[in-house]
Amino acid sequence: MLRAVTFDFWSTLFVDTRGKEREELRAAVLRDTLSTAGLPVTPQALTESLSASWGHFDTVWLNEHRTPPCSELVDAILASLGVRLPRELSDPLVDRFERLVLEIPPEPMPGAVYTMPQLAERYRLAIICDTGFSPGSVLRQLLDKHDLLGYFEYTYFSNEHGISKPDTRVFIHVLEELGVRPPEAAHVGDIQRTDIAGAQAAGMSAVHFVGVNNKDLPHSTGDVVVSHFEELPRALGSLICAGC
Repeated sequence: MLRAVTFDFWSTLFVDTRGKEREELRAAVLRDTLSTAGLPVTPQALTESLSASWGHFDTVWLNEHRTPPCSELVDAILASLGVRLPRELSDPLVDRFERLVLEIPPEPMPGAVYTMPQLAERYRLAIICDTGFSPGSVLRQLLDKHDLLGYFEYTYFSNEHGISKPDTRVFIHVLEELGVRPPEAAHVGDIQRTDIAGAQAAGMSAVHFVGVNNKDLPHSTGDVVVSHFEELPRALGSLICAGC
């Protein structure tokens, strides 16, 4: 039978409707830091530099199967602007960027807070998250704030391990921590390339969650598709543990 379930974080456990607001604050923080250093920049240059950092993220994520830490993303921003900052300014900038998600936080996916206790009674649970500006240490605070952290026996955040989805080593490592075999586990996530294909390549079942992000649905290879968190108990119960 199915013994373990792993979850993606963004657009699966948490829904983020405030990304634009957070990006605007990120630009303001960057502008103020540069001004302190005597390096004024135009609003357009700020916008382009932040866009360059996300471009760097995507290139590394797609080609190297890792996610750049916040410090590397800040380096990409500064390189785009053609400026350098002393450590006494760059280190606080990185720290503020990492913690902006606590100032302008996402919210738990509707139904997650009420469904998770039920799932925790039946399965060993873990998180497998590809991080961006916000590292695992900060995202755990969000989970704890909503009383969700305690349901997960293991939390894997890519910035802490140097490997991201869809690398099968990520999934295998987490399942080893849980003490289960891939055929005994399912992964729940919203991205076909990383969550669905990655989990299936590791020998797991895959639940494609499309409650917020459904752009990959037309080419999904998920074993089951769900739109609402409350559907998960039944959907997981329908999965057959291959080789059990």
